[in-house]
Amino acid sequence: MVSLRRLIRANTAKSAVVVGQRLPCAAYVATTLLLLFSLSLVLWPTSKVSNVAPNHLHKVCKVCAGRPLLGIRSFVILVLNMSGVMLALKHCIIPRIIDRHQFEEGFDIDKYYGFAAQVLYHCVLCTCFAATICITSLDDTLYHLATLAEPAYCTIDVLLLLFTGTSFTHWQLKPLLVHHTISCAYCHALMYGIPSSIYGKMLQFVFHFSSAICLGIANALQTPSLKLSVLQRLWMQVLSMMFWAITRVGLVFILGICVLIDAKRYQQRHSRADIEAGSILSNKLR
Repeated sequence: MVSLRRLIRANTAKSAVVVGQRLPCAAYVATTLLLLFSLSLVLWPTSKVSNVAPNHLHKVCKVCAGRPLLGIRSFVILVLNMSGVMLALKHCIIPRIIDRHQFEEGFDIDKYYGFAAQVLYHCVLCTCFAATICITSLDDTLYHLATLAEPAYCTIDVLLLLFTGTSFTHWQLKPLLVHHTISCAYCHALMYGIPSSIYGKMLQFVFHFSSAICLGIANALQTPSLKLSVLQRLWMQVLSMMFWAITRVGLVFILGICVLIDAKRYQQRHSRADIEAGSILSNKLR
């Protein structure tokens, strides 16, 4: 009976390792397909875009008021505020909650505290996006600020790497830049301009929720005071890997396609509204 259990655990561990080896390839394939699909929507439009000024079909954000320069101003303000908050969390607040003396000598405690600060950051953004999904009466202000938070954090992380030689979570250069490029492309360029898309809100919620869960599990596995057994560590690693696969490869791919389709419909609705506005204006001038 004992040998059978050990065999099952060994097979489970091998399966988890295989999944972990294949996940990056699956993520690359999903990202490539999404990129090709988005390029097909851009290169082969199905409707003509009118030259008339766009007619807003949703509530205008109080922060940017539909003007990109105010969105840039909000982004700069977020970078300044978040840099202070995130660094305070990492170096002042979290070390008072989680005692550093429980860790062995040589343990990368700054990386641990960086991940802990990121877990709190992702939890806050999950709450913001959940509010935008559940409370339909909200305007686009909360959505825009929460969407700009991810590019703001990516900017902070890259600036820290450039000026101090160490990123916020002690990532290496290549993974850091690749991850932040994808994050900025998704969260800023793609979804900032379509606040009416429920799929965009759900996609960003999935991003931050999966990050909070997986980073939380990674830190829990390294916390000596939790006193986890070998079996508990194994199942937590398997859970983290499976959750990452379902959300970041499966759900993100599906929701990404839905967002692109929704963006195309959003563009067509604006085009029809522009044409109608232009015809009404021409009739009045006559």
